[in-house]
Amino acid sequence: MSADVTGVQDTARAGMALLDAATVADSMSTSDARLRLLSEAGLFESMPEGRARFTETPEVRAAIQRPLVSDRHTGVEIIAELVASICRP
Repeated sequence: MSADVTGVQDTARAGMALLDAATVADSMSTSDARLRLLSEAGLFESMPEGRARFTETPEVRAAIQRPLVSDRHTGVEIIAELVASICRP
C-alpha cells in the first residue's frame, strides 16, 4: 500500500514477484527436477531432523535480483532464472 503513496510501484512489484517465487518454491514436490538441480549444485545445507536450508551465495543473490531489476517476472520465471544461471553445465 505504501507504493501507492510513495510512487514506488516497482519496489512493490518486485516484492510481489519474490512472494510469488517463494510460493512456487514452497509448493515444489521432492521429485521436482528444479530441486534436484539446485541440490546437485550444492545449494542445500543439511540440518537436524532431516531438514535442509537453502544456501545463499553471491551467484544465487544475483540470479534472483537480475529479473527484479529488468522486466517484470513471475515467480515461476524467477525460479527458472535461478535454476538456469546456477545449474549451467
